[in-house]
Amino acid sequence: MSDKTIEYNGKTLQPLLLKPTVLGYVQQLYNRRFFIVADAKGKAFRTTRDYAFWRIWLVLLPIFDILIYAFIFGFILKTSRGVESFLSFLVIGVIFFGFMSQFLTAAVGVIQVNKNLIDSFNFPRAAVVFSHALRYFLDNLIPALIAVVGALLLKDTVSIPWTVLLVVPLYLLLHLFGLGLMLIVARLTAFRPEVKVVVNLFSRAWFFLSGVFFSIERFVDHEAVQQVMMANPAYKFLTAIRDCVVYGTAPSWSLWGGLIAWSVGLFLVGFVFFWQAEEKYVNVR
Repeated sequence: MSDKTIEYNGKTLQPLLLKPTVLGYVQQLYNRRFFIVADAKGKAFRTTRDYAFWRIWLVLLPIFDILIYAFIFGFILKTSRGVESFLSFLVIGVIFFGFMSQFLTAAVGVIQVNKNLIDSFNFPRAAVVFSHALRYFLDNLIPALIAVVGALLLKDTVSIPWTVLLVVPLYLLLHLFGLGLMLIVARLTAFRPEVKVVVNLFSRAWFFLSGVFFSIERFVDHEAVQQVMMANPAYKFLTAIRDCVVYGTAPSWSLWGGLIAWSVGLFLVGFVFFWQAEEKYVNVR
């Protein structure tokens, strides 16, 4: 046996689970960008790939959603009264709110679902959330296109305004907002599984408070309640997209400012909030 002595400088050793700085964390995520993109592409459209005619279902599923909501809220509950181009109004509301609701439900338990990956490799855990968000960005392209085309065809007066082009930056902002939402929910549900119940309840309430199938201005008379509902970021997104597609008007500068503030602000808050628990995710069970 060798009797060599190995010397080391203990001052240079660092804990394996040491949390990096925010800038260091950003750098680590950038270095894992190829993994994030590859993982997102590999999982995109997986929901319908199990079906024999999955490409057809990509188109049919959002159409069926629209038909169900149109029958219930337009025909039975008569929420269409006083809403110009109600079917187009509803198409945008159902599809694009579905994207925002999807962010909430997808983030629930995402750390637990990827526990084996987290235990096996040393990488920034936010990469898992970024990958899921990018996956839904890709998944939602076809439903978004169907919603825009459908809304244009179902308008009272069929036309294609130039403002339709503004849906592109709105789509990007919506998914940046969704990423921030996912980062917050992912951390909360990682350590407090009971938060899932709160998230589910919030998702249902959010649907009814966002003007998905009715006009808040028409059905909400109390001014204070109306102002609170109109401050809702989901309502702001739906209003902006409806303005661009259905009514052919560009969103006001104040609406753009509100959407940018919500999207960038929630992303930054979510990113820092998730990063603060970086070294703890390995202990999630």
